[in-house]
Amino acid sequence: MHSAKFEIDIISALSSQLEAAFDKLTAGQLAPAHTAALESDQGIYQLYHSGLLVYVGKADNLRTRLGEHYLKISGRQGIDVNDMGFKCLYVHENWVTLAPEASMIRHYKAKASGGCEWNGNGFGPHDPGRNRELTNKDPDGFDTRYPIKADWPCHWIAPGEWNVLDLLVALKDPKRLPYLIRYETEHLGRDKFAHFSKGHPDHRTASVTVPSVDMPAVELLKLITRVLPGWQSTAFPSHMILYKENRAYKHGTLVHYQP
Repeated sequence: MHSAKFEIDIISALSSQLEAAFDKLTAGQLAPAHTAALESDQGIYQLYHSGLLVYVGKADNLRTRLGEHYLKISGRQGIDVNDMGFKCLYVHENWVTLAPEASMIRHYKAKASGGCEWNGNGFGPHDPGRNRELTNKDPDGFDTRYPIKADWPCHWIAPGEWNVLDLLVALKDPKRLPYLIRYETEHLGRDKFAHFSKGHPDHRTASVTVPSVDMPAVELLKLITRVLPGWQSTAFPSHMILYKENRAYKHGTLVHYQP
């Protein structure tokens, strides 16, 4: 044979080099003092729980993403965020889209029992979606093991008279509340619904009194539901919802239904 096709396996080469680079790093504590010191650049990162690698991910902004993970884990039961560590590598924008998460996850899963346990297990930042609730699909493993702290103190909500929509928008602030609150918004026709900031007509015309500071999120949601006839609030292992309905959910706990 005098000729052959040659192809460069860039993904394998990049994967092995990233793994070697991670091996040279020591894990730092996942804490605001450390994440705030990171550069706002793209890259790939690892999360450790009690010294065990549990997650590999990539982000356009490592500082922001790791800060989001800190907040999310802080708002979960059964886990102490002080037991979390991280490593991260800044990767040039020409390569970050090729960062081989899948091959690295397979490598670490094969290397150690329990490696990358949170990958593909519901830890990601995505909303589980309305359809998941309506079909009573089982919650993901991460959410089952570490359900949300529904009593998270909402120090940013001042006592006093609030318009319901204003309170809902303030309550669901993703930089302060460590999990999702989703609520029904105005139906605009077919499959279109208003943005969460526009809410539902019932939200715009109702008001509620917040009696004290640092109220738990679930209690604030209950207060809101009480001034909305026909509405129901429900808590799931991963999030809470507010919809104009009267419905039982297999994996949801009723917060309040207002007749």
